[in-house]
Amino acid sequence: MRKKTGQSSFPFGEGWLSGPSQPARPRSKLMFVLKPSVPLSLAMHDAAKLHAANQNARDAYPAHLLHMTLLCMEGFDEPPEALIRKTRPVVDDIRARPLPVTLDSSGLFGGRRHLALYCSEGNPPVTRFSRMLSQTLTRHNLPNFRMADAMPHVTLIYGCGRIEALPVVRNYAWIAGEFMLVYSHYGETRHEEFGRWSFDPNAPPYPTPPEQLRLKI
Repeated sequence: MRKKTGQSSFPFGEGWLSGPSQPARPRSKLMFVLKPSVPLSLAMHDAAKLHAANQNARDAYPAHLLHMTLLCMEGFDEPPEALIRKTRPVVDDIRARPLPVTLDSSGLFGGRRHLALYCSEGNPPVTRFSRMLSQTLTRHNLPNFRMADAMPHVTLIYGCGRIEALPVVRNYAWIAGEFMLVYSHYGETRHEEFGRWSFDPNAPPYPTPPEQLRLKI
């Protein structure tokens, strides 16, 4: 994910520190996510577990933690209580329709290190909602890293390196009726939930991006 140009993390981030720079280390992330239903998560996990066992790869990610990231707010060493308190009422005002999600393919993401499921057509409604969420946070001067170029995906195995694609015999699909704000504790394989919002079936349709102008030759 890429930080939006010119966006400051103050007053919730650490900002610039004086003195010699220290090597960057992974940090826990505060992020908005979609999560599949329990049966679907278990089906994804079981398929990934069998796939990993056949290729001597790393363990599949736990079923209850499988998610599709909408955007990250920032990296932290502990849950940022002040930022969370300011974020909740802002998100309360968002009205958006439920999101149809389809995963029909698999591939390597994150520098070709992680095996993930994704949709070959990109799940445009998810991208549009992610953009809406990012714009709302930005208007209130809240930090966010939007997935500008990355295709929405659900990571099944982290740090697996070279591995064959997972065959998707039948699409994994669901209608996301809610989204969550979670704090992903780095190195602990744990999500701490700090907010959950339902989508509104009566909300206005998502705007369709304008098509590129085609000139006759």
